[in-house]
Amino acid sequence: MRGVRGIVVALVVVGVVAARAEVVNRIVATIDGEPITAFEVAGYRAQLGDRPATDEQILDAIITERLLEKEAEARGIKASSEDVDAYVKEIKERGHLDDAAFAAALARQGLTPEQYRERVEKELVKTQLIAREIRGRVSVPDEEVERYYDAHKEQYRTGGGVTVRDIFLAIPPGADAEEIARIRAQAVELRSRATSRRAFAKLAAEHSELPGAKDGGVLGTFKQGEMADELDKVVFALAPGAVSDPVQTSDGFHILRVDEVVDADYRPLDDVKEEIREKLYNEALEQRYQDWMHRDLRERHQVEVLN
Repeated sequence: MRGVRGIVVALVVVGVVAARAEVVNRIVATIDGEPITAFEVAGYRAQLGDRPATDEQILDAIITERLLEKEAEARGIKASSEDVDAYVKEIKERGHLDDAAFAAALARQGLTPEQYRERVEKELVKTQLIAREIRGRVSVPDEEVERYYDAHKEQYRTGGGVTVRDIFLAIPPGADAEEIARIRAQAVELRSRATSRRAFAKLAAEHSELPGAKDGGVLGTFKQGEMADELDKVVFALAPGAVSDPVQTSDGFHILRVDEVVDADYRPLDDVKEEIREKLYNEALEQRYQDWMHRDLRERHQVEVLN
């Protein structure tokens, strides 16, 4: 009888182990017919440490890596051992690490020097591939820089003052989260109705809890740095006629409107041209990368995510 019971227990244990193996080895996606398993997703998650990520995000990252590896192989892109050596040397020098300290730092991340070199090689290959496919196809002409400058000129204001109106809703001392949420909702609703100077002034007179309420919420004219930091930052990013979203301070919620800019100075286009070009270039680069990764590249391969 004991022998039979032992056999049953053994069969149950084998069944549980087999079921776990089936879950671990379950295929969650394929790329050109090649499988990605749940085990790989779990391994990738372990490498992330404490960084949060969903299974979907991890799977998407694995698919991206596989696609890049396939494209690099198809184009014959490789990283030489000299390139890897130079990269590792730079990392060591930047961290002031000798070989022993470097190996110890890797060990704390669960890596051997050989595994790290493999990672570096993959990253260098990806960098070459992306540079070939993306960077050479992105440019920012002068006309685009000028259009951006004209549309965002207030960002480059360096002098002058602004005439400001304010609708202020106070947070009572000791207010709980529910009361604060109610006041915030009221501020959002008022902001949606403040569509013109007249409408703003009327709402300020009716609802603002500042002394200037009866004058349509006019606070006065301020130069940069003369208002509280959290308000100053918002006000000097607004164009004339623009109204801010509700700004919460320790005392309450402010809805701010810039009526006009007085005696303004602006940084010349020539001074900010390259700054703008770099910003637009990076944005275009990111957009081109996303288009290439999520449209062009995936269209060249058969990617199937399984439920």
